[in-house]
Parts: sequence; structure tokens; C-alpha cells
Amino acid sequence: MSRPGNANPFIDHNNLNRGARKKMNKRFSGMMLLALACILALAGCSDGNSNGKPASTVKDTGNNGSKATDLRVIWWGNQDRHDITSKVLNMYSEANPGVTFSPEYQGFDGYYQKLTLLAASNNMPDIFQFYVGASDANQFMDKGLVEPLDAYIESGIIDVSNIGESTLSGGKATDGKIYGIPLGVNARTLIVDPAAYEKAGLTVPETGYSSWEELYADLKKLKEVTGSYGADDLFNIAFAFPYYARQFGQTVNAEGTGIGFDEKVYTDFFTYRKEWAKEGLIPKMDASLSVKNPEESFLVKGQSAVMVAYTNQYPGIVKAAKRPLKMLLMPGPNSDQAMDVRPGLHFSISSKSANKEAAAKFISYFVNDIEANKVLNANRGMPITSEVRASLAEQFEPEMKAVVEYMDIVAEHSGPLDPPAPAGATEIDALMIDMEQQIMFDQISIQDAYAKLQKDAAGIVAKNKQ
Repeated sequence: MSRPGNANPFIDHNNLNRGARKKMNKRFSGMMLLALACILALAGCSDGNSNGKPASTVKDTGNNGSKATDLRVIWWGNQDRHDITSKVLNMYSEANPGVTFSPEYQGFDGYYQKLTLLAASNNMPDIFQFYVGASDANQFMDKGLVEPLDAYIESGIIDVSNIGESTLSGGKATDGKIYGIPLGVNARTLIVDPAAYEKAGLTVPETGYSSWEELYADLKKLKEVTGSYGADDLFNIAFAFPYYARQFGQTVNAEGTGIGFDEKVYTDFFTYRKEWAKEGLIPKMDASLSVKNPEESFLVKGQSAVMVAYTNQYPGIVKAAKRPLKMLLMPGPNSDQAMDVRPGLHFSISSKSANKEAAAKFISYFVNDIEANKVLNANRGMPITSEVRASLAEQFEPEMKAVVEYMDIVAEHSGPLDPPAPAGATEIDALMIDMEQQIMFDQISIQDAYAKLQKDAAGIVAKNKQ
């Protein structure tokens, strides 16, 4: 969880990661993750195709031996993302005769389960939307199902000449190889409703909240105004806890020990969450799980005045809310070291693909082509190339221009990314999700949950060393 695993709707950040991993709505239980890991283990050593359907298609066109290539591409997102991505696929096919696409897309719920089943049947798509370093993603790389992209970058097939090294490094795994090309950069943000603040007699803090207690005081007054909650769930384990731990110089995952945070950080985090939920300042767990995407948030419905999200979700949230909103830095102490600028999503290539070079060429087009990015309109985060960012500035609507301004602020008030999650992080993250639910449903104490995490995480680390 050092990076978002998209187990929660606010972690892609459109579905925020990342997703968020909320980036939780349909959470893996520990048993389900174990079952999926077993499937992936079989997929990693299988060369067969259980359903006879190829991962990609290469056809002889009969025209001087030239080949026609059909690339399978899969992603998650909302309808707007589906429409604009499909348009870009068509643009590429028109500019590159002989290259066609078989697109597959859906909402985030069930996305990684579907990818796991495709892997198990040796039917992985050529190109897939991904998040390198996320707990849901690590297992695919561990089993050799994701193609390292270093050779394609070194040869120039994937053009990274206008991409910063720090941005590109967001696609690196613990082995130092690049497994994904970022499709945009994002940052966490606290989104507030200025009208609700005004109605409550409050002033929106221009520089954000310097403590969680300051936010708590305002939420009590905002709850009276909304009639429901002061805020949506601010303490989702996948979205908020990595940030909270960073405020105290700690991380979620750590080499050697499994977890990189102490009992006080864990206890304080869940004490805030339980007390605020008990007072009705934020929704209880069952209500939070009913929110499937940011556009369905309580803030959008006018039932809260504050929420957390990723920056690329902000325009969609404003559009759904149909009223002006404002972005602030995340609350609490030491936000300068806790905030970070991170890849929103990646495109990766299957190691089983028959069309790796063609897939790499398309990914290069996707992140570098100005006309394509005018259509994509920063849907997956701020464009990663300097030329594309400059070309899109004039076409941005007010909400997207606000994101650009906010990202400039974050760039000046942020720390480096956490290291990629180490081996065993997938199982540890599953434990954290399980403990989160048990704590919030009063099935275990916070102290006992931490003790179990500490013990079980150490066991997972020891097992991975064998």
C-alpha cells in the first residue's frame, strides 16, 4: 500500500486509485486474495490456452506479406473515459492502417478479478490499464505476466524524451525495471463545498487544515448545515492511511518487517475514524461501502461538505455536483512531507502478447501525441509530457485549469514517493483491509488488530524469504 492499489473508488482516481486501492467497495477477503494468488501461480507457469482464444491476433493480409495486427486493450473507468479512449483507438487505427483494436472496459469493481481470470486462461490482453506497485498489481509482476519495458524505451519505440525521470520512475518495480508507462500524474486532495462553509458561517482555509482537530471542529458545524454528514469517509485505509503514515515519517509497507508504521500511528488513525463516525461527522463503514464511485459521493448529493479524492477525479465530481467546489491540500501536520505527486495509472504490456512492439508503439502514441491527448483531456491525470501539457492548457475548462493550479501547489509542497511495495505486500494489504473492516464493525479492538498485523506481516515476510 505504499502506492494506491485501487481497491477504493477514490483511488483511480476516477474510479483512486490510486484507486486509489478504494482505491473496498467490493473488497477482497483474505481467502479470495489467496485463491487469486493460486490462480496466478498456475497462470505464471502455463503456456496453454484453456479456452482457445488468443491473447492477440496477427493476420497475413496477403499484401506483400504485410501483417494486420489486432490489439486487445482493457481498462477501467466511467462512461466518459470509455468514449474518449475508444475515439483515440480509432484515431490510431486511421493513422496506422493494419492496426485495429479489440477494446474491453468496465467500472473498477471486479477489474482485477477479471484480469486474474484472463491470466489464468492464458488470455491476457496485449495492453492493460494497471498500477505498478499497487497490491492488486504486484502479483501479476511476481508471476512474470507483465513485460519489462526498458528495452522498448532504450530503443526509442516508447518515446520518453519529454517525460521527467521522477515521473517515469513511478512505473518501476522493486527489481528496478519499468513495467508501466504513466498515463498522467495525480495528487490527493481535500475537496470542499464553499457554499456549505458560507452557510455554516465558516471560512474555507486557503492553505488547508494544519491539524485534524481543526477539520474536526469545522465538520461539526458543517454537519448541521448538510443535515447528514460533515464529510464523506476521510479515513479509507487504502487512500488515507498511506498519507497519514507519511505525516509521521512512516510507510505502510517495509522491507524486512512487512509493515512500516508503529502502533501509535495505527491507533490514532482508527481512533479518529471510529470517533468521527460515531458522532456522525463521517459515514459509518456500511454507508461508505455503498459509494461506488466519486460521482455518487455524499458531497455530490449535498449530504456532506468535504471529501477526499485524486485530482483527476475533481472535474467529474464538480460536474456531478453541479455547483462550485474547491481543492485544498490534505489536512493534518507535516503535509509537505506527506503529500506527493504520483502516476495516476499505467499502461502495461502482457509478457504473453504476440504483438509487444506494436503495443509499445501505441503506448508511446497514447502519452505523446498532442491530438490524441486533446481528446483524452487529462482524464487519467495531468499529461506526463511537457509538450502535451503546454498544448492542452488553452482547451482546459475551468475545473481542469483549477487542477493545473493545484498540482503546481502540490509540486512545491510534497515529498518523494514511497518505495515500491516489497514482496508479500499483496497479502499484507489484504490483512489490512480485513482488519479495517473488523475494527469498524467492532469485531476486534484497534490494539489487537495491530498486534495481529505485526505478527502476520512478519510471518509473510519470512515465508517470502524461503
